[in-house]
Order: sequence, then structure tokens, then C-alpha cells
Amino acid sequence: MRRFFWVLLVAALIGGGGYYWYATHKDGAGSKTAAADAPKAPAGAGRTVPVVTQTVATQAVPEQIVTIGSVQPIAAIAIKPRVDSAVETVAFTEGQEVKTGDTLFTLDSRSLDAQLRQAQANLERDRANLEKAKGDVKRYAELVRTSAISRTTYDAAVATADALEGTVKADLAAIEAAKVSLSFTRITAPMDGRTGAVNAKVGAMVRAADANPLVTLTQLRPINVSFNVPEKHLPAIRAAMANGSLPVTASIAGGHGQNPGGEKAEGKLSFVDSQVDQQTGTILVKGEFPNADTRLWPGQFVDTVLTLRVEQNALTIPDLAVQTGQKGRFVYVVKADETVEVRPVTVERSHGGLSVVASGLKAGERVVVDGQSRLFPGAKITEKAGGKPAAPTSGGETAEGGRQQGSATQDAAARSTITQGKSTGGAT
Repeated sequence: MRRFFWVLLVAALIGGGGYYWYATHKDGAGSKTAAADAPKAPAGAGRTVPVVTQTVATQAVPEQIVTIGSVQPIAAIAIKPRVDSAVETVAFTEGQEVKTGDTLFTLDSRSLDAQLRQAQANLERDRANLEKAKGDVKRYAELVRTSAISRTTYDAAVATADALEGTVKADLAAIEAAKVSLSFTRITAPMDGRTGAVNAKVGAMVRAADANPLVTLTQLRPINVSFNVPEKHLPAIRAAMANGSLPVTASIAGGHGQNPGGEKAEGKLSFVDSQVDQQTGTILVKGEFPNADTRLWPGQFVDTVLTLRVEQNALTIPDLAVQTGQKGRFVYVVKADETVEVRPVTVERSHGGLSVVASGLKAGERVVVDGQSRLFPGAKITEKAGGKPAAPTSGGETAEGGRQQGSATQDAAARSTITQGKSTGGAT
């Protein structure tokens, strides 16, 4: 009986202790849940957020169309023989630059020389016969007046003389034709250019009907670069052309030798096609380049930039400052107390890592270009160590020249090419 009493006592003590532990920990868990459900302060409240900022600047920014173009010669002439003969000499080497009038080939001219001499001999014979016929006409005219000969004989003499005059004229034409054919045995360059591969060697028989040319002569100076632009840019191109010629630049990415680092060749817009390609929605345009140093080579693909205008005093910020939310584009603007506010902006276009702002900002305001992911309206900011804002780029710089200093992401964005068109937006 006593033993049973002690068992009950121990059980009661264990049960009481368990109830006490459960009640204590239940209250603690409840307090934790309440704390979790309570409203939180914005992340970063009470401390500064390190960022990189830059001042909104006004500068000259070009409006450009960037695309890929191909280099095409203004003229490429296939040199073919105009008479049937054999190649006697080749006066140039493959790939040589020649001038207008330089001898390229000479053909065997012996047969044509003989034809010329024969035509000249025929002329001498027919001229002698003509002189005799003219003398007969003169004598017969006296005789017919005295009725010594019939009128028929006189008329026959006149007809013979007239026929011989026609024969002499035919002989003169035959001589000219022979001389022309003989001149074709010396083939000269019709323009300045560079020769290609020679398809006929010394001794080869060539004919005027041959399909393959002896050589192809390609003009290198000046030269064209053709490229296609979207049809939406046609009104802007035509409007800009009305104010003068439009500059075009072409460069070969990663060029070497005569074109180190993609150095640009300068030219002018020379042609706008008369029709839009309905399949692609683009229009063909061409730029003409002096190409004095033969930097551009026929068949190359080049990076082409057509400048429509240069907008003076454009309001610019780095592309990295512009954020995109559900309601459009916005930036974080730094106020006088070093806190930030969200500001909706309208970006007109982008060029060389810079965004041209149409509305929403003023010159001299500071915007955040790096570190926006930790910001919220009213956040206190401080300039990031080692993140000194880059100075605004000078007007008219290209994508390579318009890079901003800062994060690796910012440097990558500066490589982007210009985009056209307007876009609007507001703050999130």
C-alpha cells in the first residue's frame, strides 16, 4: 500500500512539472509569433546605403543609326577580249593596282595586220579604177556632144564611175574597221583599280565569245558601303538630308594593321533606294568613302554609323541610372539631405551608355547609378568608397568613347549601341 502511494506521488510531481514547462514555453512562442507579425521597418532604415551617384549633365549628343554594312565597289569591270587571237604578253601581276590606260594584255596581231594591209591595197586599186572611170566620163561627154558615141555608152561610163566611188568609200570603212580590230589587240585598263586573278596566260587562245573574263578590275577609290535601315527611320533621314550631306562612318571590329582597333573611315551618305523592301521592312542606303588608304575592302562587313543630327544641350544620365518598374521607367534622385526619392522619367533615346532624358529631371540633380537594389524612398545614402562618379562624356562620342566608370555591369552596358525611338514611364 505504501509503495502504491509513493508511485502516485512521483507521478503527480512529474505531471505538475510537465504542465509548468508547457505553460511557460507556450507563452514564449506566442510572444515570438506576435513579434513576427508586427510591422517591420524598411530594410536599411536607420543606416546609410553605400551607392554611386552622378550629376545630370547637358551635352551634345548625336542621333545615330547603327547597323552592319557591306563594302561594295562602285565599279567592277570584267576585262574580255574583243577579237579572236592568242595572248602574247601579260603586262601586270595579279593583285596589282593599275591606272587608266595602262596596258594589261597584248594579243597576237599578225592576222589583223595582214587584213589592214589588204584593205589598204584594195583602196589603192579602186582609187586607180575610179580615176580611169572619171577620165572616161570626161572624154565621153565630148564625144556624145558630137554624136561620136551613143548616149547609152556615156551613161554606162557615168554609172561605172559612181560605182567605183562607192567602192572607194567601202575600202576606207574596211580600213577603219581593220584599224579598230587591230587596236583591240592591246587591252588597256578602262579605270583605276586593282586586278584580280588572271584567267589567261601567255599563249592561251582567247575569243570574243568566251564567258570567262581575262581578269576583273575592281575600283577601290572611292568605294561604297551599303546597309539597310528600318523604314521607320526614312522620314528622319530625308529630313536630315534636306539640311545637307549626312556623315557615315565605317569600321572593322578588332581590325589590325592599317585599321588598328577598329579605326573609323569617314564618308558621306550618297544614295537612298527608291523603294522599301516589303519582305524585310527596310530600305537600302549607301555611303561613299574616299578610301584613300584602302582601309575598306570589297566584300567586307563593317560596323556602320549614320549620324542624322547632333542635339546640343541634351539632358543626359548614365543608362545604369534608369530603372524599370511596373509603371515604367524611373530613377533614384538624391535630395539635399542625402536621402533618395523615386522620380519617373521619360527617356527619348540612348547613345554610348548615356540616356537622353526628355522629362523628369533637371540639370545638376544627382541620380544613383549603382546600388539601387538596396534603396527605398527616403533611404539615407552615402557615396561608396572607391565609387567616385565618372565625369560626363563629351558630346558626340561613340559607344566605345562614351563609357562611364563604375561597376562591371555599368562597363558592359556602355558597349551597347544606340537605340532609337521614345519611351515613357513613371515611378513604381
